[in-house]
Amino acid sequence: MPLICQECLKNNKPQLKFFQVSTQLRGEIFKREIKQPTNGLRLAGWERDLDQSLTDGIYCSTCKSLVNKMLISKDERELLKDKRMEALSFNDVPLESIISDIKEVSKREGAKLQQYTFLKKAAIFEELEHPLPSELSVKLIEKGIQQLYSHQAQTINKVRSGENVVITTGTASGKSLVYSIPVLESFLENDSTTALYLSPLKALTRDQMHSLDMFNHQYSSSDTTFGYKTIRLGSKEIGVGILEGGKADAVKELTYQNARYWLTNVHYLHYILQGAFHFKKKAPAILNFFKNLKYVVIDELHSYNGVLGSKVAMLLRRIRSLCNALGTSVQFIACSASIGNPKELVEDITGVKGINGFSLIEEDGSPAHQREILLMTPGFLNSQNDSRLRRAPISEAIEILKYLATKYGKLPKTILFYGNRKSTETASFELNKAIKSIYRDSLNKEEVPQEFFSPFHAHINAYKKQETMNKIKNGELAGIVSTSALEMGINIGDLDICIMVGYAGSKASFLQQAGRVGRKGPGLVIQIFQEDPLEQYYASNPVEFMERQAEHVSIDVSNSNIVAEHIQYAAHELNGRISSAHRYFKVSAARKSENFLGNMAEIKQGTWELTNKELLYNPLISSGRVFTIITQNGHAKETILEGVDERTVLRDYHYGAVFLYNQRTYKVLRISQKENEVLVLPFKADYTTRSQVRDSIYIEKEMERKNINELLEIGKGTLEVTRRLWGYKKVSIFGGGSSEYLSDTNMYPVKYKTEGLWLQFGVGNIEDAALHVVEHALTSAIPSVVKCSNSDFSLLSSSNLKEFGYIPTIILYETGGGGAGIMDTVSVRISHILNKALSILETCPCLEGCPNCTHLSHCERSNEFLDKGAGIEIISQVLSSMKLALN
Repeated sequence: MPLICQECLKNNKPQLKFFQVSTQLRGEIFKREIKQPTNGLRLAGWERDLDQSLTDGIYCSTCKSLVNKMLISKDERELLKDKRMEALSFNDVPLESIISDIKEVSKREGAKLQQYTFLKKAAIFEELEHPLPSELSVKLIEKGIQQLYSHQAQTINKVRSGENVVITTGTASGKSLVYSIPVLESFLENDSTTALYLSPLKALTRDQMHSLDMFNHQYSSSDTTFGYKTIRLGSKEIGVGILEGGKADAVKELTYQNARYWLTNVHYLHYILQGAFHFKKKAPAILNFFKNLKYVVIDELHSYNGVLGSKVAMLLRRIRSLCNALGTSVQFIACSASIGNPKELVEDITGVKGINGFSLIEEDGSPAHQREILLMTPGFLNSQNDSRLRRAPISEAIEILKYLATKYGKLPKTILFYGNRKSTETASFELNKAIKSIYRDSLNKEEVPQEFFSPFHAHINAYKKQETMNKIKNGELAGIVSTSALEMGINIGDLDICIMVGYAGSKASFLQQAGRVGRKGPGLVIQIFQEDPLEQYYASNPVEFMERQAEHVSIDVSNSNIVAEHIQYAAHELNGRISSAHRYFKVSAARKSENFLGNMAEIKQGTWELTNKELLYNPLISSGRVFTIITQNGHAKETILEGVDERTVLRDYHYGAVFLYNQRTYKVLRISQKENEVLVLPFKADYTTRSQVRDSIYIEKEMERKNINELLEIGKGTLEVTRRLWGYKKVSIFGGGSSEYLSDTNMYPVKYKTEGLWLQFGVGNIEDAALHVVEHALTSAIPSVVKCSNSDFSLLSSSNLKEFGYIPTIILYETGGGGAGIMDTVSVRISHILNKALSILETCPCLEGCPNCTHLSHCERSNEFLDKGAGIEIISQVLSSMKLALN
């Protein structure tokens, strides 16, 4: 039933808005708005209030009368309950005391701890060469921004002078202002100007729309789920709209027709360009937008690497080509994390180089609070075994949070980064179980929250993601357990502690995850190293870990197939013909692609025409079949996970699989290949399942073969990989390892093509046990040299493969379907990778091999048959031969 105000009911007044007052948190008065549309209550965020006259309760916004509790239903009372938790703040307990507590925990558990300090840094301000329009400066002052940081002022000055700019300052340094101000300023100067914002994540586009409210001269709802809003700048109204999959057609149409600022992603932009001339209803609006396009903002530039980056490079060349044909020239503003080559990457991606290339802004003028970095290596187990020597890293994280909860009766706001989707679900389950136990047993709390930590990963549905982010902002969660999905600049409020379970995969990712804390006060970062050769190498070399150079990000703008495909798209977007194609694309590379000359004809020098005007567009990145994980309550379907590719279905959601979601276990009952749905139902179990998958490999096309020396030959080409499910194990969710092995033969294998590289060795008679060690060492070394994670590639070693001539071979292939550029970088930097692999093996003092140097947690051969000494000998001989060749 709806909320009812008896006073307004008597006087026939509308009763759509109410507000709630609560003093539950620290005894301070907080207030939140309650809206009452036809489909239920909508709650705004809590805000401090100074009105001392109101007591806790629900009030009518019209007459300020207190709503009778008897008129509020049980479900509404549960919804309206103040679920915020009081957080442990560094204002209450100094950071140094918390670090002492963690040292106490690490000493008790036998862990090794090393500490680094990033000192507090004062802000550096600069003035703009010309003052801001009053419409913008007034709103900045209202938000407490009296001056701009040096990097903000420098970037805006350069953008105003017509330069393309890339900025790489730290997280929370105010990078959004460096593009928002020029974009809004251009709207004030010219009533026709348009701008385009590109983001790799949907959540970032919503954040961007919400952030524009700070300049709005009229009231605006913070709810951006609708996807379109009007921003008032003085007397002008500017339409801003989100264009992405999942938005209603009516919202998209509103954006096409009225918005001057489009917020979208590269995948949807690829779709938009398809209709520039050819979608009859949308074409005029689309062409008008690109005809007046002044700025293209590229957010999170570093995320466009490998094959995605290569295709985005073609997409941005198509924009330049289209805009040039329409009589305008776009200007780029790019923001990136700290990578080794931001200027080189952005110039490759946009194709804008030379005198018109990019200015790099990298000196950060924003203030920084003290941030402490603790590098932790878990202690040794009392009873060591062949598979594990040390305590599990997640156990150390749980012990730290349990200790703080017990000692202080509350938890700091925490984000815990963990490697994969299953890990986030399991870790949040274990954390909730542990913290609830502390609250009940040690703290004697009568009311214990149902959830302290919530998982966050790419497959969680959009509603659940937004709900989780709102809860952490509002203080209804103590923390989030996330994959790298939250390492980018999505606003989830102020956090105090960041715990990284395992290495993030690159220095850029490490810095971004660490940047989640210490934004408005001191912050603490705890890096817990896993029992993995690379991570144990860094644990033994902490100075190298902290001070190493950021990785380079590379793309390939000369890939013949990619270039050929996108020249055809560019021609289609110009009504079938492109002039001066060589200004944007490497036509010589495209000519090498099969069928290019059959699909396009050069009608005069530099001008190419499609031979078939009815061109079909492929997705920017083909992800294969995608499944939705659903559960059913009666006839109603509920989506719990979405965007799950078929290889993940084979591994994690096969017939009979049991998995954790939202603190509950579910079992897979049916897979609909026709509807791309996996039906699951709640299933009471004390275990989840872990699948056993294996790949078989066939060389579809060999593209390159080269002799590094007489001991090593490298081949490169396209591989066909067939992945099969051989069975699965039950794994207890309460600890204790795996139980019985269950066979499963009902799943079809998944086949996919990918880029591969194979190393073939000629070092005497090589046993598979030695080759196996080299395989593991390379697996550990590659992420330290190439910007990728272990999940992006796989390795397989054997001296008994018919396909590879029974020669001792290590095969590397991209698990994402190929094209991420990993194999190219490995090929170019093979000596560097081999040296790193040798260091990983030799740093560990053991003789036979152990989890610190030769074992991998995901080894499909259970880390059996490993000959460390012979593996070191193979790598040493190959490297020695390389040095001789150079001399």
